[in-house]
Amino acid sequence: MNKPLVQEAMAALQGANAPSHYEPINGGLINYSYCVTTQHNDKIFLQQINQVVFLHPDRIASNLQLIYSALKEKNATHLMARPLSFKNDAWLFCDSKGYFWRAADFLSSKTLHHTTDLSTLQVAVQAFANFTTQLSDLNTDLLYPTLDNFHDLSLRFKQFQQAIGEGDQTRLAETSWLIEALQARIGYVQLYRQMCEAPTDFKKRVMHHDAKLSNLLFDNRGQQVVAVTDLDTTMPGYFFSDLGDMIRSMAASVDENNNHPDAVFILPAAYETIFNCYRHTILNQLTAAESSLLHAAGPLMIYMQTLRFLTDYLQGDHYYQIQRPGQNRERAEHQFALLSSLEDLLEKKYQFSIA
Repeated sequence: MNKPLVQEAMAALQGANAPSHYEPINGGLINYSYCVTTQHNDKIFLQQINQVVFLHPDRIASNLQLIYSALKEKNATHLMARPLSFKNDAWLFCDSKGYFWRAADFLSSKTLHHTTDLSTLQVAVQAFANFTTQLSDLNTDLLYPTLDNFHDLSLRFKQFQQAIGEGDQTRLAETSWLIEALQARIGYVQLYRQMCEAPTDFKKRVMHHDAKLSNLLFDNRGQQVVAVTDLDTTMPGYFFSDLGDMIRSMAASVDENNNHPDAVFILPAAYETIFNCYRHTILNQLTAAESSLLHAAGPLMIYMQTLRFLTDYLQGDHYYQIQRPGQNRERAEHQFALLSSLEDLLEKKYQFSIA
């Protein structure tokens, strides 16, 4: 990142001669973020949008305005940081290199990446569930898809099938067992297609689409959520997206970069906490069909992520960054172990099965 570009954005935000200081905010995987301290010691969140991932930054800006306005009507603006406009009253700034920037209030907070504390999990789940609940009156037709077909399981399965036909032969051979196991679970794809064909039973709602612990801002004690963050992917989606992501990321024994599949399993107490808390918070929003299939949320999202990791591995690791050879294969094996563990738990404890 060139320093002048940050300064360009800061000047567009405060004025060319306004003294200020900035520090990078580390830990983000997609965008480049900064904390700007103004001459009055106010703090501002300034972010350059990664246009390789997000092809339409204007869609993000539009969605954030709609979401903030809808939350304001419900007196729930505490759920997100207030967007800030630049000096020309625009919500985006385009620098001299063509990169787009956005700004918001900076919220002093603490970020958590993992916890086994069930009370913390409950607070996290309630934050994501409340976010969707408070936006229940927002017309989803007004929101843009910021990532087209992001949680489209039919598309992900089609891409997987294409990778089988066109992928590296050596990689196809070494993962043949996993390919067969995923093909045998086509029932998840069929369920998704049924949802798409029944809009009355399965409604589009405002979903975060990346509901993991690190996308929440906690107070400095780590006990209360200050705001939901990383809203770039917030757009219309089905009921399983956020709950499934929380189960996938918060109820796993180890994270997806662990290269020992034998160490991967669903933590039963964490699953029960996440499921029950989310269901209790959002129950009045659900249709009867959605409520009856709520246990499908975890398997659907974990299955989809397994497909995506394996597809990328078969096609040469073009999408997900890797730190070592074979990492996307390891990630796929990790997700499949997690899926198998969850399927076993659901069948034995909850008498629930799809695939």
